[in-house]
Amino acid sequence: MTLHDILDELLRSGSDSNPALNALLDDYTKYHVAFIAVGGLFLLAFAALAAFCWRRFRRTPRSPDRSWSFERATYLLFAGSSAVLAVMMALIVAANASNVADARSGFSGGLAMIDTPRAGTRTAELNQSFTTWLQSGQTDTPMLINSRIDDRLAWQRPKAIICAVLLVGLVLLSVRIWRTLIRRRRARQAGWRPKDVALLASGIVAGPVCLLLMVMVIGNSQASLAPLSMTLFYG
Repeated sequence: MTLHDILDELLRSGSDSNPALNALLDDYTKYHVAFIAVGGLFLLAFAALAAFCWRRFRRTPRSPDRSWSFERATYLLFAGSSAVLAVMMALIVAANASNVADARSGFSGGLAMIDTPRAGTRTAELNQSFTTWLQSGQTDTPMLINSRIDDRLAWQRPKAIICAVLLVGLVLLSVRIWRTLIRRRRARQAGWRPKDVALLASGIVAGPVCLLLMVMVIGNSQASLAPLSMTLFYG
């Protein structure tokens, strides 16, 4: 039987007497709990940013000619986009919570990622180790699996930390950029200088980069806190 077939059979049986399967399910649960924790922090950050920008938008006076000022447009844009991102993050957090509540169902849905690798490859060797472990009914994780987990953590943990540091730094830089732009536009309503255009371009580019770093922080944090199931699915 292949690894996929063995896992499918064990999950369908509904038994919780296999220590190896229990370890995988516990690790899979931790993977989604990690998303709820880290993703929840970003959810709160988006919600707080949306509320802050909306208040600033409401308090910013209109131009005498009733036209939209750069400051009001900026606060409204950030309030709207942050609210949308908060809603999206809330939905994803809720989806992860459902996997925590029913880990077997979520884990079963992920079995499609486990294929039958070519004999003699590293993946085939790893799959065989998981197969032997699941069939043995032993509690201790095999040496090969532990070695692959160590290899994963050796780069995934530093990557999570580096991405988090970069994200914080870029967020602080972005705040400074947009504050500078708002201050300059208050003082000078007409005309854009080259420096202002460069700042605006930098601020716009920083947004998608921050979102990319956020995704990397979440993903690498999950894999660092729950490396067993990630090693099963991704090697």
